[in-house]
Amino acid sequence: MVSAPLHKAFFLVCAVTAIALSQETLSSVQRELDRVERETEREKDLHKSERGRAAEFEKRKTEKLQALRDQIQSADAAIDSLKREMEVQRHRKTAQKNQTSFYQAKRKDFRTAIAKEIEAVSAWLEKDFPYQKEKRLADWRDLAKANQEGSLPVEETLARFFSLLQSSLDFAQDTEVYPGAYTATNGGQWEGIYVRLGAVLLAFASSDGREMAYLAHADSGYAWRDRDLSATARSGIQTAVQVAQGKTAPQLVSLPLEAPKAKEVGP
Repeated sequence: MVSAPLHKAFFLVCAVTAIALSQETLSSVQRELDRVERETEREKDLHKSERGRAAEFEKRKTEKLQALRDQIQSADAAIDSLKREMEVQRHRKTAQKNQTSFYQAKRKDFRTAIAKEIEAVSAWLEKDFPYQKEKRLADWRDLAKANQEGSLPVEETLARFFSLLQSSLDFAQDTEVYPGAYTATNGGQWEGIYVRLGAVLLAFASSDGREMAYLAHADSGYAWRDRDLSATARSGIQTAVQVAQGKTAPQLVSLPLEAPKAKEVGP
């Protein structure tokens, strides 16, 4: 049997040991609690940080989505504006095309009309005063060809038309003196001076004054007359040449003139 003192000592040792163990257990539990608390706080901080990042992400996402919506809206507005502008340009182009077609048709009608006028003037020149007729006709033929081919603008075609017409009018009114040779109806050759009074008279006087001639407008066309001229006709031609040359003062001169017989008009 264990004696009482020993029993008390053993109990005391056991109690101390139990207390020590209890304290150690409590300390471990406290440390564990502290660790858990720290973990909990860290988790809270992490959750808080995550929530902050999540909120910031949501905020940025919302901002980006709004910016994207604004861009889409702006792009839609720009597209609508472009569509409206394209529609306006399409209508304008259609109007311009119609206007161009209108003016092209007008230019075509004008070229047709001026071609008829050129043809009429050329036909008149064919029967007109024969002096330099081929040259004058060639100018009108060139204009007719340019008008038909469209190689000249309409405005320039019209300008050349009036220019040639004015030249024809000037030709019919001016006076010209020039030297030249004349072949008489009997075959004789003479050197002398020609005088032209508009498109009315073309006469010739030889240098020696022996040969006189004038261009007559007969029924069959133009023909030279140099045989059996009256003294008045010869004197008139000679004086006309001298006046045109400036050798004699201007004066009234009697000149021979023939014209086709007037055609009879029915009742």
